[in-house]
Amino acid sequence: MSPQTLIGEGGVSMISRRVNEMGFLYHDRRVDHGIDGEIELVADGNALNQVIMVQSKASNRPHTFETADSFQWTPRPEDLDYWLGGNAPVIVVLSRPKEDLAWWVDIRAEFSDPRRRAERTVTVNKHTQVFDKSAAPAMLRIGVPRDSGLFLPPPPKKELLTSNLLPVEAFPEHIFVAPAVVDDYGTAWEILRHTPGGAAAAWILHDKMIISFGDLRSRPLRRLCDGGVERHDTAEWADSHDDDRLHRFGDLLRRTLVNDRRRDVQWHQDRHHLHFRASHDLAPRVVGRGNGRRGRTVFGPHYSKAEPERVSYYHHAALNPRFRRIDGRWLCQLGVDYCFTHDGWKESSFADGLLAGIKRLERHPSVFGWTRMWEGYLQGDLLTSGSLLTFGRLLTFEVDRGIDDDWWGPAPGTGADNNPTDGRNDAGVDAALTRAGVDQDDLLSLLNEMTETPDAPAQPKNSRSPREVTKRVPRPRGRDSRNSD
Repeated sequence: MSPQTLIGEGGVSMISRRVNEMGFLYHDRRVDHGIDGEIELVADGNALNQVIMVQSKASNRPHTFETADSFQWTPRPEDLDYWLGGNAPVIVVLSRPKEDLAWWVDIRAEFSDPRRRAERTVTVNKHTQVFDKSAAPAMLRIGVPRDSGLFLPPPPKKELLTSNLLPVEAFPEHIFVAPAVVDDYGTAWEILRHTPGGAAAAWILHDKMIISFGDLRSRPLRRLCDGGVERHDTAEWADSHDDDRLHRFGDLLRRTLVNDRRRDVQWHQDRHHLHFRASHDLAPRVVGRGNGRRGRTVFGPHYSKAEPERVSYYHHAALNPRFRRIDGRWLCQLGVDYCFTHDGWKESSFADGLLAGIKRLERHPSVFGWTRMWEGYLQGDLLTSGSLLTFGRLLTFEVDRGIDDDWWGPAPGTGADNNPTDGRNDAGVDAALTRAGVDQDDLLSLLNEMTETPDAPAQPKNSRSPREVTKRVPRPRGRDSRNSD
């Protein structure tokens, strides 16, 4: 409990005591939404059914411009809007619990004039505005009937919104352009496949021109060039006003991202996403572990419900990255996705059903968690310091309005009947999951799982949760050609 919490409790306690000394009743609101309580007025022992709303502001420090006779107080604009937004009378009690001193301000009387409201500063007279039993007659004058339709606006709530926009902090200074000897990507990749000289930098093909951040004068990319190579400042493309050039630059950024992380991820041409590669022994793969974080399983097997020894499918964390320029700044929009294979490489025949099933279940916490995982992964570490692209933190925005998270309804449970749908063909999805030997709990574990800590006890071999599986499966020989770009 912080010192300020104790001071705040002392201020509320002082209000309750002083109101009692006035001969009135004080009703505390334990959930503070800008109003700490109500004063119920009493006369000659009879409750008058009249009330005043009270907000406590307690501090043991001197007030602004405080003298022996007065001080100044300035409320926050959002508080003032809230107090004046309804028809209920509101007073603010400014107290110094340590010295047992308190003064009060009638909000409507002090700030009804538009000019005073704009200035927001009021001078408090320390002799005439003391909050003690001498203030009782004034309280009786400003009280209003409880049943007269009193209202206040919705409570003010600031909220920090986290977007899925990841800033591109840096990319190479130069971009290289040259005529190409090929017309299509397939032929170009075939040439590079038989050209020694190390890994090629990311490149794009457009109007029989090859464009890359890598120097086209060096191997192996020079094999794709037919003529002289031009070097341009990257800003000519990044800051261009030509939509076609911006589209090509965004495509180059996307390909560079995949190429930078090619040891970890690969591009799925049909799904238009990148996803984590299978581990060499098909064991679960975890990223983000360390510094107190348990990490997330970005690749792992899931076992059949009917045959616990048989792998039903493998999941791969996937990302649909979309590079966009907004307000002159390049951002990577992170679209959380999922990939399902039957052997770690070839897509599962039940992939569509699995994807529909998991999309039916996912809610904000799971999408937010996976988005954060991708943020941390793309920001990189010492092992990925050679990346051509550098990313910052997800953009956040503070807004002066908020939404009560409870209004969204409950998160998915473990039973299908407890989960709302969004119009998909639920019967078809459930049938596909049944054919795959998958139940909803298995998909929920993928959405919400947090991996076991390194010293956690071994789990049963037939456990189907990806965070628990340690069984190794022989690596198949073939790979799916659709997973190449």
